[in-house]
Amino acid sequence: MKKVKFLLGNEAIALGAIEAGIRFAVSYPGTPASEIQKAFMEFSEKLRINSFAKWMVNEKVAFESALGASWCNMDAMVSMKQVGLNVACDPLMSSAYTGTKGALVIVSADDPGPHSSQTEQDSRFLAMFAKIPVFDPSSPQDAKRLMIEAVKLSKNHKIPVMLRPVLRVSHSRGTVEIGEVKEEDREITFNKEPERFAATPKYRYLLHKELNAKIREIGIINARNLIALLKELNSEEPLYITSGIFYAIAKDLGIKNVLKVDMPYPIDRSFFDYVLENFKEIWVLEETYPVIEIQFSARSKVKGRLSGHIPLEGEIDINLLNDIIFGKKKKVEIKEEEKKPRLCPGCGHRPVFYLMRKIFPKGIYPGDIGCYTLGVNLNAVDTCLCMGASISQAIGISKAINKEKIKTPVLCTIGDSTFIHAGIPALIEAANSKAPIIVIILNNKTTAMTGGQPVHDVNFESLAIACGIKKVEKAYAYDIEDISAKLKLLWEYTGSSSMPSVLIVNSPCVTYQKAERVKRRSAPRVMEEVCSNCGICYKIFECPAIIERKNKAVILDELCRGCRVCIEICPTRAIRD
Repeated sequence: MKKVKFLLGNEAIALGAIEAGIRFAVSYPGTPASEIQKAFMEFSEKLRINSFAKWMVNEKVAFESALGASWCNMDAMVSMKQVGLNVACDPLMSSAYTGTKGALVIVSADDPGPHSSQTEQDSRFLAMFAKIPVFDPSSPQDAKRLMIEAVKLSKNHKIPVMLRPVLRVSHSRGTVEIGEVKEEDREITFNKEPERFAATPKYRYLLHKELNAKIREIGIINARNLIALLKELNSEEPLYITSGIFYAIAKDLGIKNVLKVDMPYPIDRSFFDYVLENFKEIWVLEETYPVIEIQFSARSKVKGRLSGHIPLEGEIDINLLNDIIFGKKKKVEIKEEEKKPRLCPGCGHRPVFYLMRKIFPKGIYPGDIGCYTLGVNLNAVDTCLCMGASISQAIGISKAINKEKIKTPVLCTIGDSTFIHAGIPALIEAANSKAPIIVIILNNKTTAMTGGQPVHDVNFESLAIACGIKKVEKAYAYDIEDISAKLKLLWEYTGSSSMPSVLIVNSPCVTYQKAERVKRRSAPRVMEEVCSNCGICYKIFECPAIIERKNKAVILDELCRGCRVCIEICPTRAIRD
Protein backbone atom coordinates (compact mmCIF):
# COMPACT_ATOMS: atom_id res chain seq x y z
CA MET A 1 0.00 0.00 0.00
CA LYS A 2 1.38 3.38 -1.03
CA LYS A 3 2.15 5.98 1.61
CA VAL A 4 0.39 9.30 1.20
CA LYS A 5 0.48 12.70 2.86
CA PHE A 6 -1.85 15.67 2.71
CA LEU A 7 0.51 18.36 1.44
CA LEU A 8 0.54 21.92 0.24
CA GLY A 9 1.42 22.14 -3.45
CA ASN A 10 4.71 23.86 -2.62
CA GLU A 11 5.52 21.15 -0.10
CA ALA A 12 4.84 18.50 -2.74
CA ILE A 13 7.27 20.27 -5.08
CA ALA A 14 9.97 20.27 -2.40
CA LEU A 15 9.43 16.60 -1.59
CA GLY A 16 9.50 15.73 -5.29
CA ALA A 17 12.80 17.57 -5.62
CA ILE A 18 14.34 15.56 -2.78
CA GLU A 19 13.04 12.24 -4.12
CA ALA A 20 14.38 13.14 -7.58
CA GLY A 21 17.87 13.67 -6.17
CA ILE A 22 18.14 17.45 -5.86
CA ARG A 23 20.67 18.29 -3.16
CA PHE A 24 21.22 22.00 -3.85
CA ALA A 25 18.20 24.26 -3.31
CA VAL A 26 18.24 28.05 -3.10
CA SER A 27 15.63 30.77 -3.26
CA TYR A 28 14.59 34.33 -2.55
CA PRO A 29 11.16 34.46 -0.89
CA GLY A 30 8.12 35.63 -2.79
CA THR A 31 4.46 34.65 -2.64
CA PRO A 32 3.25 32.19 -3.92
CA ALA A 33 6.63 30.36 -4.01
CA SER A 34 7.99 30.93 -0.49
CA GLU A 35 6.99 27.60 1.06
CA ILE A 36 9.05 25.57 -1.43
CA GLN A 37 12.43 26.47 0.05
CA LYS A 38 11.15 26.25 3.62
CA ALA A 39 9.69 22.78 2.98
CA PHE A 40 12.88 21.61 1.28
CA MET A 41 14.88 22.60 4.36
CA GLU A 42 12.43 20.90 6.72
CA PHE A 43 12.20 17.68 4.66
CA SER A 44 15.99 17.55 4.30
CA GLU A 45 16.43 17.80 8.05
CA LYS A 46 13.70 15.28 8.81
CA LEU A 47 14.96 12.77 6.21
CA ARG A 48 18.60 13.44 7.18
CA ILE A 49 19.53 14.45 3.65
CA ASN A 50 22.98 15.92 3.14
CA SER A 51 22.07 18.99 1.08
CA PHE A 52 22.87 22.67 0.67
CA ALA A 53 19.74 24.75 1.17
CA LYS A 54 19.71 28.50 1.76
CA TRP A 55 17.77 31.71 1.29
CA MET A 56 19.86 33.98 -0.91
CA VAL A 57 20.17 37.71 -1.36
CA ASN A 58 18.11 37.84 -4.57
CA GLU A 59 16.84 35.64 -7.39
CA LYS A 60 19.73 36.41 -9.74
CA VAL A 61 22.33 35.32 -7.20
CA ALA A 62 20.26 32.25 -6.33
CA PHE A 63 19.90 31.26 -10.00
CA GLU A 64 23.59 31.69 -10.74
CA SER A 65 24.55 29.69 -7.64
CA ALA A 66 22.23 26.82 -8.60
CA LEU A 67 23.58 26.84 -12.17
CA GLY A 68 27.14 26.70 -10.80
CA ALA A 69 26.22 23.68 -8.68
CA SER A 70 24.68 21.96 -11.71
CA TRP A 71 27.92 22.50 -13.63
CA CYS A 72 29.58 20.37 -10.94
CA ASN A 73 27.21 17.48 -11.76
CA MET A 74 24.97 18.20 -8.75
CA ASP A 75 21.20 18.30 -9.21
CA ALA A 76 19.96 21.76 -8.25
CA MET A 77 16.73 23.73 -7.84
CA VAL A 78 16.10 27.46 -7.66
CA SER A 79 12.61 28.71 -6.73
CA MET A 80 10.99 32.12 -6.96
CA LYS A 81 7.78 33.93 -7.88
CA GLN A 82 7.08 35.13 -11.39
CA VAL A 83 8.38 38.68 -10.96
CA GLY A 84 11.46 37.23 -9.27
CA LEU A 85 12.17 35.43 -12.53
CA ASN A 86 12.50 38.88 -14.10
CA VAL A 87 15.41 39.54 -11.74
CA ALA A 88 17.01 36.26 -12.84
CA CYS A 89 16.26 36.78 -16.53
CA ASP A 90 19.87 37.49 -17.53
CA PRO A 91 21.31 34.18 -16.27
CA LEU A 92 18.15 32.37 -17.43
CA MET A 93 18.77 33.31 -21.04
CA SER A 94 22.48 32.44 -20.98
CA SER A 95 22.01 29.17 -19.06
CA ALA A 96 19.88 27.80 -21.89
CA TYR A 97 22.91 28.18 -24.17
CA THR A 98 25.54 26.84 -21.76
CA GLY A 99 23.34 23.97 -20.64
CA THR A 100 23.89 21.98 -17.46
CA LYS A 101 25.76 18.91 -16.23
CA GLY A 102 23.54 17.84 -13.38
CA ALA A 103 19.87 18.82 -13.39
CA LEU A 104 18.76 22.43 -12.97
CA VAL A 105 15.06 22.96 -12.28
CA ILE A 106 13.72 26.52 -12.12
CA VAL A 107 10.46 26.72 -10.17
CA SER A 108 8.63 29.93 -11.00
CA ALA A 109 5.27 30.24 -9.23
CA ASP A 110 2.81 32.47 -11.10
CA ASP A 111 0.11 34.64 -9.55
CA PRO A 112 -2.92 34.96 -11.89
CA GLY A 113 -5.25 37.63 -10.59
CA PRO A 114 -2.88 38.96 -9.45
CA HIS A 115 -3.32 38.39 -5.71
CA SER A 116 0.02 39.54 -4.29
CA SER A 117 2.11 40.72 -7.21
CA GLN A 118 2.75 43.66 -9.53
CA THR A 119 1.88 41.58 -12.61
CA GLU A 120 0.06 38.38 -13.57
CA GLN A 121 2.70 37.51 -16.16
CA ASP A 122 3.07 33.96 -17.43
CA SER A 123 6.48 32.41 -16.75
CA ARG A 124 5.88 29.91 -19.55
CA PHE A 125 6.46 32.76 -22.01
CA LEU A 126 9.89 33.38 -20.50
CA ALA A 127 10.62 29.66 -20.83
CA MET A 128 9.67 29.86 -24.49
CA PHE A 129 11.72 33.06 -24.85
CA ALA A 130 14.76 31.36 -23.32
CA LYS A 131 14.11 28.14 -25.27
CA ILE A 132 13.86 25.81 -22.28
CA PRO A 133 11.18 23.18 -21.55
CA VAL A 134 8.42 24.08 -19.08
CA PHE A 135 6.04 21.84 -17.12
CA ASP A 136 2.62 23.07 -15.97
CA PRO A 137 1.18 21.12 -12.99
CA SER A 138 -2.53 20.94 -12.18
CA SER A 139 -2.49 19.77 -8.53
CA PRO A 140 -0.09 19.07 -5.63
CA GLN A 141 0.30 15.42 -6.72
CA ASP A 142 0.84 16.51 -10.31
CA ALA A 143 3.39 19.11 -9.17
CA LYS A 144 5.41 16.42 -7.38
CA ARG A 145 5.23 14.10 -10.40
CA LEU A 146 6.28 16.80 -12.84
CA MET A 147 9.13 17.94 -10.59
CA ILE A 148 10.55 14.44 -10.86
CA GLU A 149 10.00 14.49 -14.64
CA ALA A 150 11.70 17.89 -14.86
CA VAL A 151 14.80 16.56 -13.10
CA LYS A 152 14.95 13.56 -15.46
CA LEU A 153 14.52 15.73 -18.55
CA SER A 154 17.15 18.22 -17.40
CA LYS A 155 19.68 15.46 -16.69
CA ASN A 156 19.01 13.60 -19.94
CA HIS A 157 19.26 16.63 -22.22
CA LYS A 158 21.67 18.78 -20.15
CA ILE A 159 19.28 21.71 -20.24
CA PRO A 160 17.59 23.90 -17.60
CA VAL A 161 13.93 22.99 -17.15
CA MET A 162 11.15 25.12 -15.66
CA LEU A 163 8.30 23.97 -13.43
CA ARG A 164 5.54 26.59 -13.42
CA PRO A 165 2.85 26.14 -10.73
CA VAL A 166 0.20 28.85 -10.36
CA LEU A 167 -1.12 30.15 -7.04
CA ARG A 168 -4.01 27.65 -6.93
CA VAL A 169 -1.54 24.77 -7.24
CA SER A 170 1.13 26.16 -4.91
CA HIS A 171 -1.35 27.01 -2.16
CA SER A 172 -3.86 24.19 -2.47
CA ARG A 173 -3.63 20.99 -0.45
CA GLY A 174 -4.07 17.47 -1.69
CA THR A 175 -3.17 13.84 -1.20
CA VAL A 176 0.36 13.22 -2.39
CA GLU A 177 2.03 9.84 -2.83
CA ILE A 178 5.32 9.44 -0.94
CA GLY A 179 8.18 7.76 -2.75
CA GLU A 180 11.63 6.56 -1.75
CA VAL A 181 14.60 8.82 -1.18
CA LYS A 182 17.75 7.31 -2.61
CA GLU A 183 21.26 8.68 -2.41
CA GLU A 184 22.91 8.49 -5.81
CA ASP A 185 26.65 7.83 -5.83
CA ARG A 186 28.09 10.28 -8.34
CA GLU A 187 31.23 12.33 -8.74
CA ILE A 188 30.69 15.98 -7.87
CA THR A 189 33.43 17.91 -9.65
CA PHE A 190 33.91 20.87 -11.96
CA ASN A 191 35.40 19.95 -15.31
CA LYS A 192 36.72 22.99 -17.12
CA GLU A 193 34.99 23.69 -20.45
CA PRO A 194 35.81 27.32 -21.29
CA GLU A 195 34.31 26.97 -24.79
CA ARG A 196 30.96 26.34 -23.04
CA PHE A 197 31.05 27.96 -19.61
CA ALA A 198 33.07 31.02 -20.68
CA ALA A 199 32.00 31.07 -24.31
CA THR A 200 32.87 33.97 -26.61
CA PRO A 201 30.24 35.19 -29.14
CA LYS A 202 31.63 32.76 -31.77
CA TYR A 203 31.00 29.79 -29.48
CA ARG A 204 27.64 31.21 -28.36
CA TYR A 205 26.48 30.84 -31.94
CA LEU A 206 27.43 27.16 -31.85
CA LEU A 207 25.80 26.73 -28.42
CA HIS A 208 22.62 28.28 -29.82
CA LYS A 209 22.57 25.69 -32.62
CA GLU A 210 23.04 22.98 -29.99
CA LEU A 211 20.17 24.43 -27.92
CA ASN A 212 17.86 24.49 -30.94
CA ALA A 213 18.64 20.83 -31.60
CA LYS A 214 17.80 19.93 -27.99
CA ILE A 215 14.51 21.82 -28.11
CA ARG A 216 13.60 20.25 -31.44
CA GLU A 217 14.21 16.75 -30.09
CA ILE A 218 12.25 17.38 -26.87
CA GLY A 219 9.40 18.96 -28.86
CA ILE A 220 9.12 15.95 -31.20
CA ILE A 221 8.95 13.52 -28.27
CA ASN A 222 6.35 15.72 -26.56
CA ALA A 223 4.20 15.93 -29.71
CA ARG A 224 4.40 12.18 -30.27
CA ASN A 225 3.12 11.52 -26.73
CA LEU A 226 0.31 14.07 -27.07
CA ILE A 227 -0.85 12.68 -30.43
CA ALA A 228 -1.06 9.22 -28.85
CA LEU A 229 -3.41 10.66 -26.23
CA LEU A 230 -5.44 12.50 -28.89
CA LYS A 231 -6.14 9.23 -30.71
CA GLU A 232 -8.06 8.05 -27.65
CA LEU A 233 -10.42 11.07 -27.78
CA ASN A 234 -13.56 11.67 -29.87
CA SER A 235 -12.75 13.74 -32.95
CA GLU A 236 -16.46 14.48 -33.52
CA GLU A 237 -16.75 16.33 -30.20
CA PRO A 238 -15.14 19.65 -29.23
CA LEU A 239 -11.56 19.14 -28.08
CA TYR A 240 -10.47 20.89 -24.89
CA ILE A 241 -6.70 21.29 -24.71
CA THR A 242 -5.84 22.09 -21.10
CA SER A 243 -2.69 23.03 -19.26
CA GLY A 244 -2.03 23.32 -15.54
CA ILE A 245 -4.84 24.31 -13.20
CA PHE A 246 -7.31 24.45 -16.12
CA TYR A 247 -7.19 20.66 -16.35
CA ALA A 248 -8.45 20.37 -12.77
CA ILE A 249 -11.13 23.00 -13.37
CA ALA A 250 -12.30 21.32 -16.58
CA LYS A 251 -12.57 17.94 -14.85
CA ASP A 252 -14.50 19.49 -11.94
CA LEU A 253 -16.96 20.95 -14.44
CA GLY A 254 -17.44 17.54 -16.02
CA ILE A 255 -16.08 18.62 -19.39
CA LYS A 256 -15.45 15.65 -21.70
CA ASN A 257 -12.85 15.17 -24.42
CA VAL A 258 -10.07 16.83 -22.42
CA LEU A 259 -6.37 16.66 -23.33
CA LYS A 260 -3.91 17.41 -20.53
CA VAL A 261 -0.69 19.02 -21.73
CA ASP A 262 2.07 18.57 -19.15
CA MET A 263 4.67 20.46 -21.18
CA PRO A 264 3.25 23.50 -23.03
CA TYR A 265 6.67 24.16 -24.59
CA PRO A 266 8.31 22.79 -26.64
CA ILE A 267 5.69 21.04 -28.79
CA ASP A 268 6.57 20.03 -32.34
CA ARG A 269 4.43 21.39 -35.19
CA SER A 270 3.14 17.87 -35.94
CA PHE A 271 0.89 18.05 -32.87
CA PHE A 272 -0.83 21.26 -33.96
CA ASP A 273 -1.23 20.01 -37.53
CA TYR A 274 -2.84 16.80 -36.22
CA VAL A 275 -5.29 18.74 -34.05
CA LEU A 276 -6.32 21.07 -36.88
CA GLU A 277 -6.81 18.17 -39.29
CA ASN A 278 -8.83 15.91 -36.98
CA PHE A 279 -10.96 18.18 -34.77
CA LYS A 280 -13.63 20.64 -35.90
CA GLU A 281 -13.91 22.67 -32.67
CA ILE A 282 -10.86 23.33 -30.52
CA TRP A 283 -10.68 25.06 -27.15
CA VAL A 284 -7.38 25.97 -25.50
CA LEU A 285 -7.69 26.46 -21.74
CA GLU A 286 -4.52 27.77 -20.10
CA GLU A 287 -3.45 30.30 -17.47
CA THR A 288 -2.60 33.18 -18.04
CA TYR A 289 -1.16 33.86 -21.50
CA PRO A 290 -1.90 32.01 -24.79
CA VAL A 291 1.33 29.98 -24.82
CA ILE A 292 -0.20 26.87 -26.44
CA GLU A 293 -2.79 28.77 -28.44
CA ILE A 294 -0.22 31.04 -30.08
CA GLN A 295 1.64 28.00 -31.46
CA PHE A 296 -1.24 27.09 -33.79
CA SER A 297 -0.37 28.22 -37.33
CA ALA A 298 -4.07 28.54 -38.21
CA ARG A 299 -6.37 29.73 -35.42
CA SER A 300 -9.69 30.20 -37.21
CA LYS A 301 -11.32 27.28 -35.35
CA VAL A 302 -9.33 27.64 -32.11
CA LYS A 303 -11.17 29.19 -29.20
CA GLY A 304 -9.19 30.74 -26.36
CA ARG A 305 -7.71 34.01 -25.24
CA LEU A 306 -6.61 35.20 -28.68
CA SER A 307 -10.05 34.54 -30.16
CA GLY A 308 -11.72 36.55 -27.42
CA HIS A 309 -13.62 33.61 -25.92
CA ILE A 310 -11.54 33.77 -22.73
CA PRO A 311 -10.54 37.09 -21.08
CA LEU A 312 -6.94 38.21 -21.56
CA GLU A 313 -6.60 39.30 -17.95
CA GLY A 314 -7.62 38.11 -14.50
CA GLU A 315 -7.84 34.69 -12.92
CA ILE A 316 -10.36 32.30 -14.50
CA ASP A 317 -12.22 30.37 -11.79
CA ILE A 318 -14.64 27.47 -12.11
CA ASN A 319 -17.73 29.69 -12.25
CA LEU A 320 -16.36 31.92 -14.98
CA LEU A 321 -15.22 28.98 -17.07
CA ASN A 322 -18.66 27.43 -16.65
CA ASP A 323 -20.17 30.64 -18.06
CA ILE A 324 -17.74 30.65 -20.97
CA ILE A 325 -18.15 27.01 -21.99
CA PHE A 326 -21.81 26.39 -21.22
CA GLY A 327 -23.23 29.90 -21.27
CA LYS A 328 -24.84 29.43 -17.87
CA LYS A 329 -25.03 31.70 -14.91
CA LYS A 330 -22.50 31.19 -12.18
CA LYS A 331 -23.24 28.17 -10.04
CA VAL A 332 -22.01 29.78 -6.86
CA GLU A 333 -21.77 33.46 -6.12
CA ILE A 334 -19.30 34.11 -3.35
CA LYS A 335 -19.42 37.51 -1.75
CA GLU A 336 -16.39 38.40 0.28
CA GLU A 337 -16.19 41.45 2.47
CA GLU A 338 -13.44 43.61 1.10
CA LYS A 339 -11.01 44.50 3.84
CA LYS A 340 -8.15 46.82 3.14
CA PRO A 341 -4.80 45.27 4.15
CA ARG A 342 -3.02 47.27 6.84
CA LEU A 343 0.22 47.26 8.74
CA CYS A 344 0.07 45.12 11.88
CA PRO A 345 -0.76 46.68 15.25
CA GLY A 346 2.46 47.98 16.77
CA CYS A 347 4.36 47.83 13.45
CA GLY A 348 7.49 49.95 13.59
CA HIS A 349 6.96 51.20 10.04
CA ARG A 350 3.79 53.08 10.95
CA PRO A 351 5.41 55.86 13.06
CA VAL A 352 7.90 56.55 10.27
CA PHE A 353 5.19 56.99 7.65
CA TYR A 354 3.11 59.12 9.99
CA LEU A 355 6.03 61.45 10.73
CA MET A 356 7.06 61.69 7.07
CA ARG A 357 3.61 63.05 6.25
CA LYS A 358 3.48 65.30 9.27
CA ILE A 359 6.91 66.89 8.81
CA PHE A 360 6.91 66.98 4.99
CA PRO A 361 3.24 67.36 3.97
CA LYS A 362 4.22 68.46 0.44
CA GLY A 363 6.87 65.79 0.03
CA ILE A 364 7.00 63.02 -2.56
CA TYR A 365 7.37 59.46 -1.28
CA PRO A 366 8.61 56.74 -3.67
CA GLY A 367 7.93 53.32 -2.11
CA ASP A 368 9.10 49.77 -2.63
CA ILE A 369 8.05 46.11 -2.49
CA GLY A 370 7.32 44.72 0.97
CA CYS A 371 4.73 44.89 3.72
CA TYR A 372 5.72 48.56 4.11
CA THR A 373 4.10 49.20 0.72
CA LEU A 374 1.00 49.54 2.92
CA GLY A 375 2.35 52.97 3.81
CA VAL A 376 0.15 53.95 0.88
CA ASN A 377 -2.75 53.84 3.36
CA LEU A 378 -1.04 56.58 5.36
CA ASN A 379 -0.47 58.58 2.17
CA ALA A 380 3.28 58.08 2.59
CA VAL A 381 3.88 55.86 -0.46
CA ASP A 382 3.35 57.48 -3.87
CA THR A 383 5.00 54.92 -6.14
CA CYS A 384 5.55 51.15 -6.12
CA LEU A 385 7.17 49.57 -9.16
CA CYS A 386 9.53 46.70 -8.38
CA MET A 387 12.25 45.59 -5.97
CA GLY A 388 14.72 48.41 -5.28
CA ALA A 389 12.94 50.94 -7.49
CA SER A 390 12.12 53.38 -4.67
CA ILE A 391 15.68 54.73 -4.62
CA SER A 392 16.09 54.71 -8.40
CA GLN A 393 12.79 56.50 -8.92
CA ALA A 394 13.58 58.96 -6.14
CA ILE A 395 16.73 59.90 -8.09
CA GLY A 396 14.74 60.60 -11.23
CA ILE A 397 11.91 62.42 -9.46
CA SER A 398 14.24 64.61 -7.37
CA LYS A 399 16.35 65.54 -10.36
CA ALA A 400 13.28 66.36 -12.46
CA ILE A 401 11.37 68.50 -9.96
CA ASN A 402 14.35 70.10 -8.22
CA LYS A 403 16.27 70.98 -11.36
CA GLU A 404 16.91 74.63 -10.51
CA LYS A 405 16.50 74.81 -6.73
CA ILE A 406 15.87 72.25 -4.02
CA LYS A 407 12.27 72.89 -3.05
CA THR A 408 10.36 69.62 -2.74
CA PRO A 409 11.50 66.95 -0.28
CA VAL A 410 11.76 63.46 -1.77
CA LEU A 411 11.81 60.69 0.84
CA CYS A 412 11.89 57.07 -0.30
CA THR A 413 11.35 54.01 1.88
CA ILE A 414 12.82 50.55 1.42
CA GLY A 415 12.94 47.48 3.65
CA ASP A 416 16.12 45.78 4.82
CA SER A 417 15.64 42.66 2.69
CA THR A 418 14.65 44.66 -0.38
CA PHE A 419 17.59 47.01 0.08
CA ILE A 420 20.03 44.09 0.11
CA HIS A 421 18.16 42.49 -2.80
CA ALA A 422 18.22 45.42 -5.22
CA GLY A 423 18.72 48.75 -3.43
CA ILE A 424 22.50 48.85 -3.09
CA PRO A 425 23.31 49.72 -6.74
CA ALA A 426 20.63 52.42 -6.65
CA LEU A 427 22.11 53.95 -3.49
CA ILE A 428 25.55 54.04 -5.12
CA GLU A 429 23.95 55.85 -8.05
CA ALA A 430 22.17 58.28 -5.72
CA ALA A 431 25.51 59.24 -4.18
CA ASN A 432 27.24 59.45 -7.56
CA SER A 433 24.40 61.46 -9.13
CA LYS A 434 24.20 63.77 -6.10
CA ALA A 435 20.48 63.17 -5.82
CA PRO A 436 18.81 65.37 -3.16
CA ILE A 437 16.84 62.56 -1.50
CA ILE A 438 16.40 61.00 1.92
CA VAL A 439 16.56 57.22 1.82
CA ILE A 440 14.82 55.56 4.76
CA ILE A 441 15.85 51.94 5.34
CA LEU A 442 13.16 50.20 7.38
CA ASN A 443 15.11 47.49 9.20
CA ASN A 444 12.75 44.98 10.81
CA LYS A 445 15.26 42.10 10.55
CA THR A 446 13.07 39.81 8.48
CA THR A 447 11.35 39.37 5.12
CA ALA A 448 7.96 39.91 6.67
CA MET A 449 5.60 40.06 3.68
CA THR A 450 6.44 36.55 2.48
CA GLY A 451 6.47 34.71 5.80
CA GLY A 452 9.31 35.96 7.97
CA GLN A 453 12.28 34.46 6.17
CA PRO A 454 15.71 35.49 7.51
CA VAL A 455 17.60 38.52 6.24
CA HIS A 456 21.35 38.57 5.73
CA ASP A 457 23.15 40.16 8.67
CA VAL A 458 24.44 43.49 7.35
CA ASN A 459 25.78 46.66 8.99
CA PHE A 460 23.57 49.11 7.11
CA GLU A 461 25.39 52.19 8.38
CA SER A 462 28.76 50.94 7.11
CA LEU A 463 27.18 49.79 3.88
CA ALA A 464 25.54 53.18 3.24
CA ILE A 465 28.86 54.93 3.88
CA ALA A 466 30.61 52.50 1.54
CA CYS A 467 28.03 53.40 -1.13
CA GLY A 468 29.18 57.00 -0.90
CA ILE A 469 26.60 58.46 1.49
CA LYS A 470 28.14 61.18 3.69
CA LYS A 471 25.24 61.68 6.09
CA VAL A 472 23.79 58.61 7.82
CA GLU A 473 21.60 58.57 10.93
CA LYS A 474 19.96 55.79 12.94
CA ALA A 475 16.77 55.80 15.01
CA TYR A 476 14.48 53.47 16.93
CA ALA A 477 11.05 53.24 15.31
CA TYR A 478 9.06 53.95 18.48
CA ASP A 479 11.09 57.02 19.49
CA ILE A 480 8.90 59.70 17.92
CA GLU A 481 10.97 62.67 19.04
CA ASP A 482 14.24 61.18 17.79
CA ILE A 483 12.84 60.24 14.37
CA SER A 484 11.35 63.71 13.99
CA ALA A 485 14.64 65.36 14.87
CA LYS A 486 16.63 63.09 12.56
CA LEU A 487 14.30 63.64 9.59
CA LYS A 488 14.57 67.41 9.98
CA LEU A 489 18.34 67.17 10.36
CA LEU A 490 18.72 65.06 7.24
CA TRP A 491 16.53 67.35 5.15
CA GLU A 492 18.53 70.34 6.34
CA TYR A 493 21.67 68.57 5.10
CA THR A 494 20.15 67.25 1.84
CA GLY A 495 18.32 70.47 1.03
CA SER A 496 21.44 72.59 1.46
CA SER A 497 24.04 70.24 -0.03
CA SER A 498 21.93 68.60 -2.77
CA MET A 499 23.36 65.29 -1.60
CA PRO A 500 21.51 62.14 -0.54
CA SER A 501 21.24 61.10 3.08
CA VAL A 502 20.14 57.90 4.80
CA LEU A 503 18.04 57.20 7.88
CA ILE A 504 18.16 53.66 9.23
CA VAL A 505 15.09 52.92 11.34
CA ASN A 506 15.43 49.82 13.50
CA SER A 507 12.29 48.04 14.65
CA PRO A 508 12.19 44.22 14.99
CA CYS A 509 9.05 42.85 13.33
CA VAL A 510 6.23 42.53 15.84
CA THR A 511 4.95 39.41 14.10
CA TYR A 512 8.04 37.37 13.30
CA GLN A 513 10.95 38.59 15.42
CA LYS A 514 9.56 37.18 18.66
CA ALA A 515 12.89 37.02 20.47
CA GLU A 516 13.77 40.64 19.72
CA ARG A 517 10.51 42.50 19.22
CA VAL A 518 9.20 45.15 21.54
CA LYS A 519 7.83 43.49 24.65
CA ARG A 520 4.08 43.38 24.73
CA ARG A 521 2.67 45.63 27.40
CA SER A 522 -0.84 46.33 28.55
CA ALA A 523 -2.90 48.54 26.28
CA PRO A 524 -3.21 52.25 27.02
CA ARG A 525 -6.63 53.65 27.88
CA VAL A 526 -8.68 56.34 26.17
CA MET A 527 -10.09 58.97 28.51
CA GLU A 528 -13.55 59.41 26.99
CA GLU A 529 -14.12 62.77 28.60
CA VAL A 530 -10.99 64.12 26.92
CA CYS A 531 -11.23 62.35 23.51
CA SER A 532 -12.42 64.72 20.77
CA ASN A 533 -12.77 61.89 18.23
CA CYS A 534 -10.39 63.66 15.86
CA GLY A 535 -9.64 60.31 14.20
CA ILE A 536 -5.87 60.78 14.11
CA CYS A 537 -5.18 57.51 15.95
CA TYR A 538 -7.52 55.24 13.96
CA LYS A 539 -7.85 57.09 10.62
CA ILE A 540 -4.61 58.93 9.95
CA PHE A 541 -2.22 56.82 12.06
CA GLU A 542 -4.40 53.86 11.07
CA CYS A 543 -3.66 51.55 13.97
CA PRO A 544 -5.84 48.41 13.64
CA ALA A 545 -6.00 48.13 17.43
CA ILE A 546 -7.91 51.43 17.66
CA ILE A 547 -11.48 51.80 16.43
CA GLU A 548 -14.29 54.32 16.67
CA ARG A 549 -17.18 53.47 18.97
CA LYS A 550 -19.93 55.87 19.97
CA ASN A 551 -18.00 58.83 18.60
CA LYS A 552 -14.94 58.02 20.68
CA ALA A 553 -11.67 56.21 20.03
CA VAL A 554 -11.44 52.77 21.68
CA ILE A 555 -8.32 50.63 22.06
CA LEU A 556 -8.82 46.87 21.66
CA ASP A 557 -6.76 45.05 24.28
CA GLU A 558 -6.56 41.84 22.26
CA LEU A 559 -4.89 43.61 19.32
CA CYS A 560 -2.75 46.24 20.99
CA ARG A 561 1.00 45.54 21.06
CA GLY A 562 1.64 48.18 23.70
CA CYS A 563 4.03 50.25 21.57
CA ARG A 564 2.65 53.45 23.15
CA VAL A 565 3.03 55.55 20.01
CA CYS A 566 -0.65 56.50 20.13
CA ILE A 567 0.02 58.28 23.45
CA GLU A 568 2.57 60.49 21.71
CA ILE A 569 0.45 61.39 18.67
CA CYS A 570 -2.85 62.13 20.44
CA PRO A 571 -3.31 65.94 20.23
CA THR A 572 -5.64 66.12 23.24
CA ARG A 573 -3.62 63.70 25.43
CA ALA A 574 -6.73 61.55 25.73
CA ILE A 575 -4.71 58.33 25.44
CA ARG A 576 -2.83 57.50 28.62
CA ASP A 577 -1.16 54.64 30.45
